[in-house]
Amino acid sequence: MTIFIFGFGQVSKELAKKLSNVKNVNFKIVSRNTKEFLNYTFLKINFFKEKKLNFSDSILISTIPPNEKDGDFILKNIPKSTLKSFSKIIYISSTSVYQSGDVNELTVPKPTTKLGIRRLSIEKQWQKISSKTVIIRSGGIYSKSSNILTKFLKGDHQIILKKNHFTNRIHIEDLVGIIIKTINTKNIYGVINATDSFFIDTYELINKLSKEFSLPKPKKINYNDKSVNKNLRSFYQVSKKVYSIRLSNDLGYKLIYPKIDTFLNSLLKKN
Repeated sequence: MTIFIFGFGQVSKELAKKLSNVKNVNFKIVSRNTKEFLNYTFLKINFFKEKKLNFSDSILISTIPPNEKDGDFILKNIPKSTLKSFSKIIYISSTSVYQSGDVNELTVPKPTTKLGIRRLSIEKQWQKISSKTVIIRSGGIYSKSSNILTKFLKGDHQIILKKNHFTNRIHIEDLVGIIIKTINTKNIYGVINATDSFFIDTYELINKLSKEFSLPKPKKINYNDKSVNKNLRSFYQVSKKVYSIRLSNDLGYKLIYPKIDTFLNSLLKKN
């Protein structure tokens, strides 16, 4: 089996690093990038155009977000007949497809933002390609080097505040773990929410950590402030709690980082 990873962002890099340590796993990264990564030369999209290919023993993983014209790079550049030949397709989407309130995989998404509408449209296109498509709706990704404390510790103490707004998050290691578990699990398709389902107000969390570790007090900034870019403002328009009923029930996955406050607390203690 060969795993084709499309895109070369944070998720692709971490997934490739993880797969490179697994024996008997053959993976290829498809990207316009020209730099070597893990002594690996990238495949170009033209590889899929040159001749008729069959990928019945291969898995396609797309980490490429839609462009501003609501287009999907892979769907635009690879023939449907080729895409249909993959044994499984995994599309990394976003929880932006959901509306306000408490939602899970059984909720019919009704997005109200441009980003969410765009994402849902691409999801549906992938699902039409194959019944063996898995849509992984990821929460906001954080890691050791990039999290809600990163900018704060570098001197930017402004924290966006909106009452009753909760961020849906997932640690990069857990997102990669969920993807790998999806690769290895037979007969699992449809939608999976990749979120930790742990909800805490960002300002309250930073304020609590600031007191505990004698850090500067966070400065509140309204999400409608002109200094907040439109994409971030859009993120705060919809307040929702995204739960996953499939991670443990269907996938049998146990989160490594179920609570971001515990994770950040351990980081600060180490430093």
